[in-house]
Amino acid sequence: MATQPTKLQRWLDVIAYLAGRRLPGTVEQLWEAVPAYEAGLEGDEKAKQTVRRMFERDKDELRGLGIPIETVPYSIHFGREQTVGYRLGAQDFHLPYLRLVAEARGGSGAAGGERDFPIEAPEARAALEGLSELSALPAFPLRTSARSAFRKLAFDLDPGLAREAPVVYAEDPETAASREPLRLLSDAVQRRKAVRFGYRGMTRDTDEARHVEPYGLLFQHGRWYLVGRDVDQDGKRMFRLGRMRDVALVRGKKKDADYEVPEGFSLADHAGRAAWEIGEDTDGPVEADVWFAFPRSLWAERNEHGTLVGDKDDGSQLRRFRVLRRDPFLRWVLSLAGDARVVAPEPLARAFTELVTDVMRRYAEPEHP
Repeated sequence: MATQPTKLQRWLDVIAYLAGRRLPGTVEQLWEAVPAYEAGLEGDEKAKQTVRRMFERDKDELRGLGIPIETVPYSIHFGREQTVGYRLGAQDFHLPYLRLVAEARGGSGAAGGERDFPIEAPEARAALEGLSELSALPAFPLRTSARSAFRKLAFDLDPGLAREAPVVYAEDPETAASREPLRLLSDAVQRRKAVRFGYRGMTRDTDEARHVEPYGLLFQHGRWYLVGRDVDQDGKRMFRLGRMRDVALVRGKKKDADYEVPEGFSLADHAGRAAWEIGEDTDGPVEADVWFAFPRSLWAERNEHGTLVGDKDDGSQLRRFRVLRRDPFLRWVLSLAGDARVVAPEPLARAFTELVTDVMRRYAEPEHP
C-alpha cells in the first residue's frame, strides 16, 4: 500500500504549485497538481467531498500560518466565462531583500525601505557558516538550495564584512574545452556532415575512435551533448562534448549532405534522459528492479524514477526500470550512496555488487582495507 502524503507534504505541494504560477489556478488544476488531492478528480462523490474538506482545511490553516493564499475571480475562454481561482500574493509571500550594513543596529545605515531587512557583519558570517555546513551534509534534502543561498550571499557581501570568506572565481575546464568542438559540431548538424572524434567513456582510460552522423546538440545539467547515429555500431547514441578529443569533419568529395536525419526524430525526446536511457547494449534492454530506502523512496517517487512494484511499512520501495545501457545505470544507482541497490535480475544485481566492491577497494585507505 502506497505511503499517504503527510499534512506537511500537502502544504508544501500546494505552496510549490501556486508559487510557480503567474496566473491563478482553479480547484481542478490544483487538485491535479497535488498528489494527495487526486481522489477529488477520479474518485466517487464521497471521495470528492473528503478531498474538498481536506483542501478547505489546508487552505485555512496555511492562511493562519501567514501564507497569503488569495481567492480571486478571473476570465477564461477569451473572456467569455468567469471562474474563481487561487494564487499567492507574491509581494506578501516572498522574503524581503537582505541589505548588508556595516553600522551597528539602530544606526543611520540600518534603516531600510519597507521591503528591506538589514543584516550586519556578524549575522552575515554566521549565515555563511551555517549554509556551508548544511551544504556539506550528503543527506540534507535542501543541499542544493543551501549551496545556491551560500553563493548568492557570498557575492553580495562587502569584502570588508567577510574577509575570511573570499569568493574565488574559476572557469570550468570542461566548458572551456567544449567551445571549439561546439562550433564545429553546430556547423556539422546544420550541413548534415559526418564527424570523427576520439571519445573517452566513463569506464575506459583510453580514447576510442567514433564515426558519427550528428542529429542535434542538447544542453542539460550544465553540459553539452551530441545526439546522433554511431556509424560503426549502427545505433543512436548520446556523446558528452567534454569527453571528445580531436573533433573533425569527415571529408567527402561532395558538398551535399552526407546523411538524412530520420523522419520523426525529435531532440526534445532526449532532453532530461539519463545516459542509460540512450542507445542500447549488445545484449538488448533489461528490466531492472531497484530497492530504495526511505526517504530516498519519496525522492524517487516524486521524480518519477522507474515504476512502483511494491512498498513496505518502513517506507522503502521496489521500483522497476527499463535499462538500455547497463554500465551507466549501475553507476547511477551507485551515486545514490547506499540509499538504493539493484536486486533483480540476478546477473545485473551481481554486477552492481561487484561495482560496489571495486569502488570500495579503490578508495579504501591502506591501513583500513
